[in-house]
Amino acid sequence: MHRNIYKIILAVSLVLIIVSTVNIIILSREYQAGINEYKALEKYVEIVDDSKPAQEDREETQEEIKESVIPVSLEINFTQLKTINEDIVGWLYYEPLDLSYPIVRGNDNEYYTLYTFEKEKNSSGAIFMDFLNRPNFQDFNTIIYGHNMRNGTMFGSLKKLLNDSSIIEKSPYFYIFTETNAFMYEIASVYITNSESATYDLIETEEDQSNYIDYVKGVSTWSWDKEIVPQDKIVTLSTCHGLHSTNRTVVHGVLIAAEDR
Repeated sequence: MHRNIYKIILAVSLVLIIVSTVNIIILSREYQAGINEYKALEKYVEIVDDSKPAQEDREETQEEIKESVIPVSLEINFTQLKTINEDIVGWLYYEPLDLSYPIVRGNDNEYYTLYTFEKEKNSSGAIFMDFLNRPNFQDFNTIIYGHNMRNGTMFGSLKKLLNDSSIIEKSPYFYIFTETNAFMYEIASVYITNSESATYDLIETEEDQSNYIDYVKGVSTWSWDKEIVPQDKIVTLSTCHGLHSTNRTVVHGVLIAAEDR
């Protein structure tokens, strides 16, 4: 009797080991396929180092923001990228975390969690804008989602900002480039939250905006020495904090400069 139970336990354990091994192999292949896809897209983007100084002080009016100078320039072949995926709305760039990815916007917030930029089914998914946001980044808060990949790709590197504030101190700006504009954002808030938190609330009124600003400042682990006002534009980068977790790692950036391209 005991011998039979032992055999059953051994058989079940072997099956579980085999299933786990197969899943790991499949996941590793999907990760590599995702890496290879984005590597191939790099030929459509050229990073141009510009010697122009960044504007240090944030201006409050949109007119003054338009006159700002953005120190980083990316030459992006949007025409070619659109032939691959017409859902592209921009390109995200933050050098310290090796973030250099196209941003897409679908008809919902589910599709691009399972499909890549080239619309291949893959657990790596894509970097995508909330489908309720306008694609021109002119909402008060534009939310960008990406998977927390174990290999550190996609938004898997955002957690570094939680553990090492010196990254923000040395490189406080990330950039988004569209066909017509270049946007420069200063990191203003970093924290862990829940998927049902106020971070993902729709903002409709100035009162909502003021409440949202108070909330963001209250939960942040990063101390920003500038004021956020309802007239500002915010981009929120969001990713899962861990496997099967409802927690999210969140990074907020406030627009400090915008230029026509």
